Amino acid sequence: MTNPGRILNCSITLLVLLTGSFPVWADQGKELFDKQCAGCHSIGGGDAGGPDLKGVAVERSHEWLESLIMDPGKLTANKDPVQAGLLKKYGYEMPNLGISHEDALKIIDYLSSASGAGAAAATPAGEQPAGAVTPELIAQGKALFTGNRRFAKGGAPCLSCHPFTYPGITGGNLSAADLSKSYQKMGDAGMQGALKALKFPIMKKVYADRPLADDEIAALMALFKDSATQKGGGVCPIPFPLMGAGLFVALLLGLTLYKRRIR
Repeated sequence: MTNPGRILNCSITLLVLLTGSFPVWADQGKELFDKQCAGCHSIGGGDAGGPDLKGVAVERSHEWLESLIMDPGKLTANKDPVQAGLLKKYGYEMPNLGISHEDALKIIDYLSSASGAGAAAATPAGEQPAGAVTPELIAQGKALFTGNRRFAKGGAPCLSCHPFTYPGITGGNLSAADLSKSYQKMGDAGMQGALKALKFPIMKKVYADRPLADDEIAALMALFKDSATQKGGGVCPIPFPLMGAGLFVALLLGLTLYKRRIR
């Protein structure tokens, strides 16, 4: 028996492709984009947590975009070369946000529309205004990350899942992404977008209805920025000559004590 819902979806897709963009759908697509996508993507503002999407509706087929928006894991499983390139560049897969087929078409329609192509009022990632990095903010970020200070909405501390190499921070119990080099990879805009959106699978569940406050994001950003300046991941390396000298002294001390014992 023919599935009426499938016929309706196919009809909607065909109608959109034949007639171009509907202004109403573009408006709805903008709302969906702002809610679901803008945390990691800009349109003309440069790469952030994910790629800049300006012109993506021309570069990629609608079918590919539908697959990516609705079920990015399927593209990964099918070893899609474009998806493989994105995974290599950004280090993680776009989360499955549970977007329906119709909403995916609305987002694509927005990306294809004239308003979508020119909608990037966002500042390019490389030109984002730098947030303050003070010892006080870094200390607050460290306390929030480790759980020594609770998030206002009651979300779990970052360290309960994420490893992070930084002086005074150890742990990370789940196989979540190591955040030690997250700022270097994602940049200012991408990191802020990820903290505001919290769309990744585990985070989406843990922080449902528990968004981070702006001051909490600012404190965590200060911590991540300071981490990016830490050489050796926050671990102070011992210079090789000094290490050798220390070993030599230890051997001499050991020999002296040994000779005293056998006398």
